[in-house]
Amino acid sequence: MDDKQSQKLATLDLNLLRVFCVVCQLSSITRAAEQLAITQSSVSNAINRLKTALDCELFIRVGRGIEPTASGLHIFNSVQPMLDAIEQTLRGISEFDPHTSTRVFTIYANESVIDLLQPLLDKALASLSVRVVLRNSPVLEAEQYQDLQMQKVDLVIDIVPPKLKTFSFQKVAQEQIVCVVREQHPHIKQQVSPEQYFAAEHVMYRFHRDNMRVADIIAHEPLPPRTLHSEHTSLLSMLSLISKSNAIGIAPYAFTQSYAQLFKLKLLKLPFETRPIELFSIWPSKHAQDKSCLWLRQTIETLMKQAYTA
Repeated sequence: MDDKQSQKLATLDLNLLRVFCVVCQLSSITRAAEQLAITQSSVSNAINRLKTALDCELFIRVGRGIEPTASGLHIFNSVQPMLDAIEQTLRGISEFDPHTSTRVFTIYANESVIDLLQPLLDKALASLSVRVVLRNSPVLEAEQYQDLQMQKVDLVIDIVPPKLKTFSFQKVAQEQIVCVVREQHPHIKQQVSPEQYFAAEHVMYRFHRDNMRVADIIAHEPLPPRTLHSEHTSLLSMLSLISKSNAIGIAPYAFTQSYAQLFKLKLLKLPFETRPIELFSIWPSKHAQDKSCLWLRQTIETLMKQAYTA
């Protein structure tokens, strides 16, 4: 390293590294500017200043976004853990009291989780100053992680754990899936046979995740083709339609049992081997020691156990 470059590094503004890492995480100058609450030109200027100081290309354009070069990725993998450690240390110092704080937390979850969790959450927060808002998860998986990274949301409850080390997760519940038919179904009574199940018309619920259907997620073996009656992205609309037809469906037990009497439905064991749906709470790893986020995660874990044990 020559004297000129050594001088540049000695006077390097470390804020440039923070901007650089945010751009790496979001693959976008625009989204980085939004998260950092600065202008796009300020972000671009910071990246150019860092590029000049390090004397190497940091990003290449890929489609409509940008990705780090090999050198940029090496810098990111070395610097980001150190920035996260600093942020964890500083967040761990800050005190948090849910009785006096007026913070509003936001959580992404699916329809079934929100339906079960909201009444318990209302009761748990009745005497506290903090608020927790539950919102339906975005259709695209990438969008929910982007919002988590940009701190638009504090926690995600999902059926798939994250793949990136920048996010941490913990299993908070698991849910059994059952077959659902109307009470006065002319052929299916106290149990459903494999022949009845695969011969019936099916009201299907499609997870937003990769357009997967529930039955194909939980089955141990690939299932034969089924006749589609209708397809829904809302569990409630699915249950309502099952109550008015001879079509059958499958749904989460804890959610469906609370509506079985209203819709006059029977919940039956599925006639093939299944695995439960697992539910995970997910948060940015850099928030691991943040006392407010610790309180939120512990609260949600406790309430999820109540909801799914009951």
